[in-house]
Amino acid sequence: MNPLPSLGVGIVYSPSLESLIEGGGDLINVLEIEPQPYWVKQAGHTPAYHLDERAFERILQFPQKKIVHGVGIPVGGSLGLDDDQMTPFLESVSRLNPEWISEHLAFLRADSNQGPYHTGFLLPPLQSAETVRMAVQNIHTFKANISVPFAFENAPNYLHSMQGELSDGEFLAGISEEADCGILLDMHNLWCNERNGRQSVHDVLASLSLDRVWEIHLAGGDDYKGYWLDAHSGLVPEKLIELCFEWIPRLPNLKAIIFEIIPDYIKAKSLGIKALIKQLEVLHELWKCRGRYPINERAHPQPTREQVNLPMPTDWEQALGSLVNKRPPSNDLQVRLSHDLGIEVLQQLVMSVRSGMFVDLLTLSYRLMVLHLGETYVWKIMEAYWNQNFPDPFAAEEARRFAEFIRDRGLSVPHLNEVLAYEVASLESLKTGKETVVAFSCHPVTLLEALSAGKLPDQLSLGLYEVVVQP
Repeated sequence: MNPLPSLGVGIVYSPSLESLIEGGGDLINVLEIEPQPYWVKQAGHTPAYHLDERAFERILQFPQKKIVHGVGIPVGGSLGLDDDQMTPFLESVSRLNPEWISEHLAFLRADSNQGPYHTGFLLPPLQSAETVRMAVQNIHTFKANISVPFAFENAPNYLHSMQGELSDGEFLAGISEEADCGILLDMHNLWCNERNGRQSVHDVLASLSLDRVWEIHLAGGDDYKGYWLDAHSGLVPEKLIELCFEWIPRLPNLKAIIFEIIPDYIKAKSLGIKALIKQLEVLHELWKCRGRYPINERAHPQPTREQVNLPMPTDWEQALGSLVNKRPPSNDLQVRLSHDLGIEVLQQLVMSVRSGMFVDLLTLSYRLMVLHLGETYVWKIMEAYWNQNFPDPFAAEEARRFAEFIRDRGLSVPHLNEVLAYEVASLESLKTGKETVVAFSCHPVTLLEALSAGKLPDQLSLGLYEVVVQP
């Protein structure tokens, strides 16, 4: 394998961050692309997803080097890699020509009596010798299908360690050595884990072969009921920056430092572009000190030991996936896990993701329901849907299913079905590239403009109208 190029400081790309990319100038050297948001699901087709060509063409217009970071094919699960996503992922890699790719050391699917289901959030695998073997096999499969180097990312873990589990450091070291791959070291995730009672950042890093660390992620977080969340919700905490100044000089092969922030938080936390530019300048100071004190000797992690009295990874996945989706405990392992306060954190995260899909993609329908029924009642409707349906990995499909669920309930909300049909047609138009006609029994512009402003219209002209929804 050829040596990886030094890329510098960058951000995770989002269309909402293009003003920062353009205003950041030389401060943004690399863009990390999460490809899944730029795929479109094709019901009944093979492959199941195709690339949104307009989105990829837009990304390729930026001159920065690219790296690809998967968010839907994690390598820590017993069900292996998601075959439906592999084809579009490989196509994305081919289009973007990244210097390397990465995925999460987590799982997103679990098995059940009705078959596999999506868990709704990247969940921590059981840290056992069996999981190490399983993850190594998944990474080998990934590497066999790509022509660029592969690294895995350490994920946050809000659960307490189970007696007999490998330590966080042992787990990461064992997989990286046996799979012979790189590490995307998310320093904020490690810091979250330490703050939430798991192994210290120092002890984890002391376990690793530091020359395997190719990339670092940095982000901000938030407090939630005594836990620190990896929320990508702001600037990097000062204490974490100090920790990075201590450890980055010891990373001889660090090739990129990536700042992660969810665009919605920029407005919510009043972070102007000046604050973001200043953050990037700090990351460049970190970048300058990389490899200053190279480690001559690589760590030699101990062979992964066999543990006793630990569940099988499949049982762990079934238990955790079920609990975070608020299914009642049905066996001893689930009862045991349900007492961990971290379960409530994960439940909240799953609900936040799912409710966000509805609010973002069915915005006008959501507002119409809230204005007529109240926010509490609408939340109960969402909970009823969640109780009957496991998550869908793609927001548009989840929104479409929820729209059907709402229509079937026959809610007494005037024009709700028409607004739902309009928003679902908008999603379908983006997917298919074809226009769709939606019928309205009132003047649609008056209704839709009022809902866009967050209110009900003062007066509505009734009649037969049609709206042509174009892609």
